Amino acid sequence: MGSREVLFTGLVVVFLTSTTLFILQLGDDEADNSQVDFYAAGNSPILMGDGHDHRNASDHQHGTDNIEYLSFNPLTTPGNAEVQVARSPDGNVYSYQAGWNDMHIVDVTDPYNTTVMGVYNDPNTQVLDVKYIEHDGREFIIQQNQLIDPGNADPNVGEWSDPAQVSVTLIDVTDKSNPCYVDSWYDADHPSGPHNLFTHKIDNEWYIFVANPDYEQCDSALGEACGGVTIAHLDLDTAITTLGCSSTIPLTPPGLAIFKVGEAEVAWENTRGGWIYIHDMTVQTWPGTDQNDPRYGRTFIYGSYWEAGLRIFDVSDVPHPQNSPEQYAFHVSACKAGVGNPLMCRWRAPEVGSWMEFLDMDGDGQPDSQTTGNVNGGRVSYIHYAEPFPEMVDISHLGKGDELRHYTTAAVEVLSTTEGTGILYLLDTTNYTLDDGHFQFSISLASDWEIPYAEEVCYGADCSLNPDGEEWLLFSPHNLDSAYFETNEETDASHGGGWDGRLYVSHYHAGLWVLDLETLIVTGTEG
Repeated sequence: MGSREVLFTGLVVVFLTSTTLFILQLGDDEADNSQVDFYAAGNSPILMGDGHDHRNASDHQHGTDNIEYLSFNPLTTPGNAEVQVARSPDGNVYSYQAGWNDMHIVDVTDPYNTTVMGVYNDPNTQVLDVKYIEHDGREFIIQQNQLIDPGNADPNVGEWSDPAQVSVTLIDVTDKSNPCYVDSWYDADHPSGPHNLFTHKIDNEWYIFVANPDYEQCDSALGEACGGVTIAHLDLDTAITTLGCSSTIPLTPPGLAIFKVGEAEVAWENTRGGWIYIHDMTVQTWPGTDQNDPRYGRTFIYGSYWEAGLRIFDVSDVPHPQNSPEQYAFHVSACKAGVGNPLMCRWRAPEVGSWMEFLDMDGDGQPDSQTTGNVNGGRVSYIHYAEPFPEMVDISHLGKGDELRHYTTAAVEVLSTTEGTGILYLLDTTNYTLDDGHFQFSISLASDWEIPYAEEVCYGADCSLNPDGEEWLLFSPHNLDSAYFETNEETDASHGGGWDGRLYVSHYHAGLWVLDLETLIVTGTEG
């Protein structure tokens, strides 16, 4: 692991030279916004013990002085799981927030004075993810429903098997005050419902990628691991011209604008065993410009598969209404007839890369995991979110060679630890191998990071200092965003080279951390 001193310095540099604007949700009431800088005195940024109250917002006013508190909006109901921010054709900027049992639309054009414009109520299940799409002047949100906490679902609405509770839903949000249902898709192959989603255009057609983390229902006859990524085409022209809006009550059968065409799945035989399921994924068209690279112009899923690690799938040749209309029609019909059943819905995105070389914290020569020991709540092995950096980067100024590099960040989610908070990996996904014309990503570890002083922290039921089952996930990493900035001598805030890279890493109760990509690369994996 990288040394505390070097990476901590990198953090301070980022904080002191890059201002990021945030809208913070503190609780039911606003708290005193003055912050205490624990870092200047070299103290741990993680507060616990000594009478500290995790539920008291006023006990958490600390951070660095270059992140400015702007405003607080309590919304109409508490809870927030995921946010998309987009500029609308009307010129305003809106935040679309997944809020457990609803989706809020908030005007954040003036970040000091935010306004709730509309709410899409969905009391059936847990709304954990939203994605925004603008198409031909109309605006849509695609959101998932998953029944992961029956106690917080409407007790008067059906059972787990009710498709309304475990579907992907397409919502028209053009009228911010009246978001309305357009279409939905229920996948019988994944009855516990989707957990996360991602949208991406492939040859001018919108596709959605849906993580369906089934925990028990696996088809061993097919050899596929629990859950997988549903791949579906979005026919937004039909959504606009034919379906229209119907408040929150479906007036038409589902599946008229959302067409499943296949899946991405991991084979059991290609894993280490342990706890294996898809949690989340991102999608990127290869950013490199070398036309001799077999990945040039192709599109890949970067899937977070828990103890199956990072898995990369090639979706460039997905059944497509323009590129392969006959194949598209066949798979759409087969998937619809079987309601997504894998025996009938058979197109699979080929897997073209994987990485499971987790850190060996106990020094036994094997990556820590459930099957090799020292799982420690998944501190190094529960890969929860992975995201490729948006650009290939020149690291010649860092003394790392002249070839442009491609990096992917993979972070864990940690349930309960005896030590630590959870690792973030920086993976080098530049290299590849060729075998009989087929390429595979050749992935290596470039760097890793954990919150400073993490080795002094534990939490949850496994924490010997304070075994409390209610504090599961307490300081764990969750999701992240990455950003690339072109710079010059005046604006560069890192190591030079004409660019800066930032990773914005969210932790549950340990707040937001902004990391400098170049510092991570320079530090590498040195202890």
